[in-house]
Order: sequence, then C-alpha cells, then structure tokens
Amino acid sequence: MNFFTEHIYVEPRALTPAATPERFAAIVGTVVVSTEHEIIGRNGEHLQFYVAIGNGVRYQVDVNIQSSDGRPIEMYVGAENVDAVGVSPNEPFGAPQYGVFSNAALSYAGIGLADAMFSSVSAVRIQQQLEAAFAQSSFVAIYGLVFDDGGPNGKGIHETHLNVTRSNQDGALAVYAKDAGGQPQRKWFFFKFVEDHIAAR
Repeated sequence: MNFFTEHIYVEPRALTPAATPERFAAIVGTVVVSTEHEIIGRNGEHLQFYVAIGNGVRYQVDVNIQSSDGRPIEMYVGAENVDAVGVSPNEPFGAPQYGVFSNAALSYAGIGLADAMFSSVSAVRIQQQLEAAFAQSSFVAIYGLVFDDGGPNGKGIHETHLNVTRSNQDGALAVYAKDAGGQPQRKWFFFKFVEDHIAAR
C-alpha cells in the first residue's frame, strides 16, 4: 500500500474514531496518585496524572508548573469550608457524583481574584503542594479544556490556568478533603503565567 497513490476505498476498514473538539468543562473524580509524574511539553513543565471518573473511565490531566521560557507560574491557593451533607463521617460531601460537567464556568475576575493576589512559585513547590493535597483528597474537580484523541486512554484535560482568550472559561483545580480538625474543605489552586493579567472579559 502506498499512502500517496492509493485513492480507491471499497472495502471495510478498522477506523480510529476522530478526535473530538476541545471544550471547556469540569471533570470530577479521584486522583490516581500512582500516575503522578513530570513531563516537559511545548508549553513548559507539567505535572501529569490521571483522574478516575467512574465506570473505568479516566482523564489524563496536565497542569502547567513552569512556563516554556523557564519563568515560574504564578499561583494563588485559597481554602473554604463547605457544609457537611453526608449521612456518615466517611462521606462528608454526600454521595459522589463523578463525571464530566460541560455546563461548568469559571472566571478569575468574576470571583474577585486580582493579579496582586498571585505569587511566582517554583515548579518544585507547586508539585509538592499539589501532591500533598491529592494524598489527602476525597475527590477533585479539574476545570479546563477537555478532549478525546480517539485512542486508548485518549481522554484528557489541559489549560488548567487563567485563559485570557476565553470568557468564563478559566482553569483551576479544586481539591475536596477534610482539614486537620475534620472539617470538610475545598482547597482551590489557581494558576496564571507571569505575563497574563486578570481582566473582566
């Protein structure tokens, strides 16, 4: 077979599903801690890991921890207590509802974040903070652009940071866990590149 000269297609073939367009969403599930590792991609250094959302489905997550030119990512971490809604101490957040939520929306400006609230953080420190939070988590919500490249384990989510070109589609990580006193808590990790600025859009 010659891919440059073969133009007759008359017999059934095993076709690979086409990639789906990227779309903003939140995925909710549990971090597969054993899959955490660093990678170097076209946009700099990333922490990569999988989030299992149920029924054997998992999404590959890419979180920028250093920009492509080596400058640190700017990060802001905020925690908030959440009301316990479960019927047992083992489920303080209620029955798990994992999946992909395409109706998600997130705006850094809209929730009151400002550039001055962010600090440059080393890649090592970002990774350490995320890994520590994941180790204590009940589940996580990841906001960003989801995709499916059609292959095995082809589902993923990236752009988990401020997105200056999309309205109400900023990325972030929310980690749900109990604090040292047993209080259910949601810890937010917000990221942006040094040269990006938060503005109403």
